[in-house]
Amino acid sequence: MADERHPSPADETRRLYEEAESRTARAFETLVSRDSFGELLAMVTENVVALTKLSTDALDLVLRNMRLAGRQDIVKLARQLGRTEDKIELLLQEIEQLRDEQRERASAPRGSRRSDSANGRDETGPSRQRARRRTGSS
Repeated sequence: MADERHPSPADETRRLYEEAESRTARAFETLVSRDSFGELLAMVTENVVALTKLSTDALDLVLRNMRLAGRQDIVKLARQLGRTEDKIELLLQEIEQLRDEQRERASAPRGSRRSDSANGRDETGPSRQRARRRTGSS
């Protein structure tokens, strides 16, 4: 009977824990349900994003000052490399077209030379056909 009037320390601890947990849960539910909490959360998120941007910009600046390539430098170089590759491909196509024309002129008899349009020559030379195959266009 003595046990019924006086709970054990473990039971008392469990009861106090559950009571504290329920009070804390109610307090947090009240806090979260307010509009001010949403505004506060939005401001904190904005600040975290701003700090992240500042830190990445600072890191890029440190790398640039150390004369190391940063993210922006690598992206810029990749664009330049792409443009250069495109220009080289165009030059190669023109060179192959000129070689084809030169071969045609060399192989044609002197008296029977006609213009390319009169010959019905196909304007798509081997270089353009190769470029089409590479890009997958017809």
